[in-house]
Amino acid sequence: MLVGKLVRLVVLEQKHLDDMLKGWNNPELRRFLGGMIPVGREEETEWIRSAVEGMKARREFDFVIERSSDGAILGGTSLHGINWISRTCTLGIAIHSPENWGKGYGSEAMRLLVDYAWNSLNLRRIELTVHSFNKRAIRTCQKVGFKEFGVAHKRIYIEGQYYDTIFMELFREGAPRDVQFSEHENPRSPT
Repeated sequence: MLVGKLVRLVVLEQKHLDDMLKGWNNPELRRFLGGMIPVGREEETEWIRSAVEGMKARREFDFVIERSSDGAILGGTSLHGINWISRTCTLGIAIHSPENWGKGYGSEAMRLLVDYAWNSLNLRRIELTVHSFNKRAIRTCQKVGFKEFGVAHKRIYIEGQYYDTIFMELFREGAPRDVQFSEHENPRSPT
């Protein structure tokens, strides 16, 4: 478990199925993730099973984001596509409900995950993608220290329109101080 002030990251398990299924099928969230097709119980069960297998094989690390104050499940986040030779990966994150957007949960979850990538997994570079219309997510990524390194023009089709996908990256060297903790400075250590 990775613990912050607002959220904690708990390893994804099958027991989270109902909450994840409900969150992923929220049309407002799906729009930001670029997929408007609903997910069924069997498909989500298989996705969690695959994620658990990926964690066992150390190809990915998937977490549920819980609110620290009451344990409510807010969303999910992961490090996936891990390349242990190059020490790189891709970060994904979703806060499921609009009522929880803009409250700092996503940025704290990202900081916890970046800290985990640097100090527990010894990774050196993380990348992610965000669609050009998702200005809130772009600001959050920039706040955590991610920088744009490319754009795939008109890459995604959502609700009758094509949008650009922005590629962002964060290197361990040069990361903002608050996401580059040493073991002695970090009050939020994994348990």
